[in-house]
Amino acid sequence: MFSAIRAIASPEMPTAIPDRYRLDLRLGRDGDIEEWLASDTSLDRPVLIRSLGPDTGDERRKQFVTTVSAAAKAHHPHLAKVFVVEEVQGGAYSVSEWTGGATVADRVGASSGIELEEFLPNATGLAGALKALHESGATHGSIDLSAISYSEAHAAKLGAFGRPFHGDKDSDVRALSSALESALTGEPPGGPPPSESIDGISPMIDRILRAGQSGAYSAAELEKAFSAAPTPRRPQPEPASTSRRLLYVALGLVLLAVALVGLGALFGTPTNPIIPSPTTGPPTPTTTPNVTSPPTSGAGDVSILSVDSHDPFGEGGENDAEVENLVDGSLSTTWQTERYQDRLSLIKPGVGVVAAVRGNPQQLHLAGLSAGTVFEVRWSATLENDPDDWQRVAAGSAPAGTTSVDLPGRSDGFWLLWMTELPLQSDGTYYAQLSELRLEP
Repeated sequence: MFSAIRAIASPEMPTAIPDRYRLDLRLGRDGDIEEWLASDTSLDRPVLIRSLGPDTGDERRKQFVTTVSAAAKAHHPHLAKVFVVEEVQGGAYSVSEWTGGATVADRVGASSGIELEEFLPNATGLAGALKALHESGATHGSIDLSAISYSEAHAAKLGAFGRPFHGDKDSDVRALSSALESALTGEPPGGPPPSESIDGISPMIDRILRAGQSGAYSAAELEKAFSAAPTPRRPQPEPASTSRRLLYVALGLVLLAVALVGLGALFGTPTNPIIPSPTTGPPTPTTTPNVTSPPTSGAGDVSILSVDSHDPFGEGGENDAEVENLVDGSLSTTWQTERYQDRLSLIKPGVGVVAAVRGNPQQLHLAGLSAGTVFEVRWSATLENDPDDWQRVAAGSAPAGTTSVDLPGRSDGFWLLWMTELPLQSDGTYYAQLSELRLEP
């Protein structure tokens, strides 16, 4: 016990604290907790003092001391250190590490949040801090943006221990995941995935945040997931000299291609191009494809057995409820990708549609594919998740009307329409529509 004590000079909460702490600045209140920036004169360092006054009851003070004492047993670089916690006459107080004063709530209020380049190391660190807290037997119970301190000179640290208790370890993980999403986007959690609104964010971070908010992760699992995620980076402008070099290379490749085509016309035999150019024309009559069973007619027939969206780099689907509109035989029904706030290539590698096919199609017709959609056509004998595991057989940019593509001979298997860029629409978002997908012999 300290022999010399004095009362905090605050009319709202006159709690007695030891004389070794000089009160320098009243910071305000965190709920029923008074906060002060103080100096520890014995060790000549700034500290944060949090105190409960006589307006709080015995049970609340005991809960404060118990919670802060448990937090003091945990140690982690992203966990604010607790030096002292004590119940005294007229209240209770704790003395903690001074972490710089600014909270993530302050920064989000000033439209700054956590810098993109600093987000992942701090998110990983905070999850690790929560793991350390839980492994020591403690629970925070009230994590939000104001419980996390952060400034450019200090790493993000979890603090604000001793708040009224509102949850368990699972709710700690959910609350931290929600706070991290808001720290990244500046908005309440649950809105559009961060990767759709922030350049350089991997969809993997979307999935980690959603899983954390759903209760699927422990603190240790959340830390592990963040540590394995790709580092977000802001797109850097390309130097002009690099652009010129790329232009020269592209021009050289075009000239080489022209020369090769000329040589092929003189000495070669006609073959299907590896990447045929799509053509456009008026919509052609269509019949309803068989989407449930194998074809029953001749060997030259082609049947679509099923059709599904393909979104391996997102949340697993793209308007799945509408995808059968692509094979219902009607041009009046459509399927549409999700709407994106930025160019698709800045968010993920692509989205697509997969058709399981019986037969040997020679042509692909895409009726009503939004003009300007950049796409590839790929084939695989088996259904693969990663588009890079498929054979790329065609590519192009969709014109208005019906896009038709000549296909090389492939029997049965799966055909993937893989869209790598979506056109900018009048509402300021990026998406594509498609009325019908037909494969013909």
